[in-house]
Order: sequence, then C-alpha cells, then structure tokens
Amino acid sequence: MTERIFYAAISSDGYLAGPNGDMSWAEKYLSSGEDYGYFNLVSTSSAILLGRATFDFEIESGVQGPRPLPTYVLTHIPELYENVVQENIYFTGGEIERVVELIEENHPGRLFVMGGADVVRQLLDAGLIDTMRLFVCPEELGDGVLAFESDSIYDNFKLLEEKQYASGIIEEVYQLITT
Repeated sequence: MTERIFYAAISSDGYLAGPNGDMSWAEKYLSSGEDYGYFNLVSTSSAILLGRATFDFEIESGVQGPRPLPTYVLTHIPELYENVVQENIYFTGGEIERVVELIEENHPGRLFVMGGADVVRQLLDAGLIDTMRLFVCPEELGDGVLAFESDSIYDNFKLLEEKQYASGIIEEVYQLITT
C-alpha cells in the first residue's frame, strides 16, 4: 500500500498562498535554515505529485536542476510544457484517481504531495490523502488561496502530533481516520 502525504506551509488563517498565488510571506520561514523534515520525507518517498501552479512557482523562483524523485505535475494543459525537458519530470492530467494509480504502479511506496490547493482538494475529495503535515506559520494573510474549502476536512483526520519550531511555526501531523 502506498502512503500519500500532503506536506505544506499554511498561514494561521488557512491560506497556502496570498493573493495572486503570492508565496513571499513564507520565504522568511524557508530561509531560517530549518529543514522541517523535508529531507527525510524526500529520502523516504518514491515520487512527488504537485500541481501546475506549484511547478510554475518553483520555476519562477529559480528551482532548477535534477529532481531527487520522479515528479508528476498535474495539469490540464500538458502541451504548455512540451519544451520542458528535465529528467524525472512527468506532465500528466485526467481523473485524480487514475493519476495516483499510475504513479503508484510505477513508483510503489510513499507519495509526497506538495500541492497546490486544487490538487489537494481533488485528492481529499477522493479520499486519497493518508497523512497531512501542515506547517502553520504565525502569519495571517486574510485573502488568497485557501488550503481547504472548509475546516470540516479536519473531521476526517486525527491530530497525531504537534511540534513548535523556534521560527514560530507549529507543525501539525494529521492521520486519516479509517473505519
């Protein structure tokens, strides 16, 4: 069985990004020198799934070079990326259940879900997130891209662990409640 982990920084009022997808608010936390378990998660995962907007943000932020894991970018318009030739990057689309099935067939093990909000909503609606590692930043945005459409999503998860970092971030680890 594959474990699917959603890993993300969110503002204290529940936003993944500010207006127009702005992520500058989170950069000060990323530059703190703290790893937040990222290296361990990457080293114990088989593949990464992220959305087109997250991929575009990475490219605009200068993230280049070889990917440490097979990285699947969910997009409705893969033809936009015909000229992107990087090892370990796959552009895919379609029903989220089929996309996850394809990834798991090719890369059994842990699937690291980096976002964005649309990808996560699709996965949550399909019951395809097992664990959420949320890094709640002491920052209120008031507007932007909400991580979840409703706080009722937490009703399906049990809080397993909380950890406070020197930066003020609180890591919350949630596990899907299974019946």
